[in-house]
Amino acid sequence: MLDPLSTPRRPYDFGDYVDIIRRNIGWLIAPTFLGLVVSTVVAFMMTDSYYSEARIRVVPEQLAPDLAAKLTSQDVADRINSMAQSILSRNALSGIINTYGLYKKELKKEPLEDVLDEMRRSIVIRPTEGGIAGGRILPAMIVAFVYPDKYVAQKVCQDLVTRFMNSSSAETAESQQAAYQFLKDEADHAKQDLDQAENKLAEYREKNAGRLPEEMQMNMSQMGALSGRLDSLNGQAFRLNEQRMMLENDLRVAKERASQIQSPAVITHNAKLNGLDQQIENLENDILSMQERYTDDYPDLQTARDRLAFLKKQRDSLAKVVPKTDPAFDAKYGQKFDAQTIVDQIQLQLKANQMELQAINRDMGSVNKALRSYQARFENVPAGEKEYSDLQRDRDLAKQHYLDSQAKLQRAVLANHIDERKQGETLEVIDQASLPPAPFAPNRLKIVPVGGVVGFLLGLVIVAFREFKDMSLKNLKDARLYTQLTILGSIPLLENDVVVQRRKQMMWVGWATATIAGLAIVAGSVAHYYLGRG
Repeated sequence: MLDPLSTPRRPYDFGDYVDIIRRNIGWLIAPTFLGLVVSTVVAFMMTDSYYSEARIRVVPEQLAPDLAAKLTSQDVADRINSMAQSILSRNALSGIINTYGLYKKELKKEPLEDVLDEMRRSIVIRPTEGGIAGGRILPAMIVAFVYPDKYVAQKVCQDLVTRFMNSSSAETAESQQAAYQFLKDEADHAKQDLDQAENKLAEYREKNAGRLPEEMQMNMSQMGALSGRLDSLNGQAFRLNEQRMMLENDLRVAKERASQIQSPAVITHNAKLNGLDQQIENLENDILSMQERYTDDYPDLQTARDRLAFLKKQRDSLAKVVPKTDPAFDAKYGQKFDAQTIVDQIQLQLKANQMELQAINRDMGSVNKALRSYQARFENVPAGEKEYSDLQRDRDLAKQHYLDSQAKLQRAVLANHIDERKQGETLEVIDQASLPPAPFAPNRLKIVPVGGVVGFLLGLVIVAFREFKDMSLKNLKDARLYTQLTILGSIPLLENDVVVQRRKQMMWVGWATATIAGLAIVAGSVAHYYLGRG
């Protein structure tokens, strides 16, 4: 006995393959026929699905692009996806199912979520090209629905188109309104920022009036004018001092001459008055000098003013006193000399000179005070210049932001008006929902041949398996190879003719029965399909 594991099979030639097919022809035909029968039954038992399609295109703006500027950055694909998400939502699909009575059998066997998922798979929404206008391709989209009833499929497809149109209008209006509200809030915030920046700048200008950078040129001009005024006052004060010195000299001479003709009482009285006048004059000069250096609340200045008031009061009291005269002395000298009148005149001139000098000193004090104020402004400018420039820059930026926000807000108002009058980007139905003339699926002309091919491949697998398991000698070539002996002759297999005849009859009966049964099944499924449609 040969060992099948140690004896290799010989290579097959063309004649061997022909013998294999002849021996196993039934195992090839039977699966192929069975595949055709099964695929035909399956194809005609499957429910028809009708495809209803509508086409919508995007109509561009009717105005110029600069007038009909969009407020949102969504392109057509994003808008379609957004609207599709809204239409494919649970509430929207549930409403469509209840309105048209869809998926009644499925709802009895499956939960609602599974039915909704099945319906979503039956809805087709995809962008496409909608035509050419103005030298450019207009974007468009296809909306379709697949359902076993073609009339229902058409109605649902039309309903989806209507929902798309309504959703587009609502979404456009909502997005435009949201953009308008956002821009309005931005404009309000920009106005508040501008008001705050202007208030800060106004407060800084009010607080630093006269020390602002743009006022420095004017301050320099004022300082120049004050310096000229101070020089003029110094010249006038110098001339008055010279005049005062001359008058004092004349007064001294006049007093000497008058003293020669005055009585001793008058001389004493006048000396006291002159002493008080001299003290008052010196004290007034000291007060003017201290006013230039100190403020009014300086203690020494207040003491000097009190002392001046006291001396003036004492002088006024002494001036009211009339000294006793000697008649004999007056009779001797009064007619010759009027020296006292000359002294009084000189004293009046000195007093006028003193008053004018005091006025000039006051003017010099105010001019010096103003000069110190302007000098302080120049000293404070470097420290506050950066703060002032920062406030101006913030005000300018806030103003520019406010103007930009106002311009965007005006465009938002214009965009809303354009959408209200249907002059913006809109959707237009170019193909209404179609009534499908034939089923979209299943493709029976494809399913039946595929079933036959699958059956034939299954037969090939069976034949290959049978040949692999069959280790018997099939012909003389096998005998020579496996026995290594010379074959002198062969004796054919002799069988009883009756047995052979009966075997053939049984085979033909079996094949006929299977063929008739398969054809009957195929005919029944086809008849069931067409009768069910009718």
